[in-house]
Amino acid sequence: MRAISRIFLSFCSLLLAVALFCCWLGSAGSWSFIFKITMIFALPVWLINLPVLFLLKNVGRHSKWIVPALGGLIGPVCVILWCGILVLRGGDWASIWNGDPEAGGLESALIFASLIGLATNSFYTVALILSQRLTAPHAPHSNEQGAEPPTR
Repeated sequence: MRAISRIFLSFCSLLLAVALFCCWLGSAGSWSFIFKITMIFALPVWLINLPVLFLLKNVGRHSKWIVPALGGLIGPVCVILWCGILVLRGGDWASIWNGDPEAGGLESALIFASLIGLATNSFYTVALILSQRLTAPHAPHSNEQGAEPPTR
């Protein structure tokens, strides 16, 4: 699969994960607002995650579990780094940790970031496995009609 196809596949996985997250979290009126805010935070993390997806080109037996796990870790790590940058710029750690009382604070942001990263990379892995299986040349099967039995 070419690089531009993999980027498009990964971006579509991000959009699907964010859309499902917004449907799960928001009502009909606030869906677009939650989608915009989630994309503001998820898009830079997706750009950070993109080189990792290119390093693991072939989603084989072992790496098909590594890619979603990395997606589940990269979101919370980025949120913690952003909070650390805010503290270094003079922010109050207690107010950053508590966050908005209606949103649930930093711990809920970490959980949401993990869920979106995990869903994005899981959708990407499933789509990549399906595309590899659909485009792979089929090997002839020995149980097809007309196939000769193996000789000894």
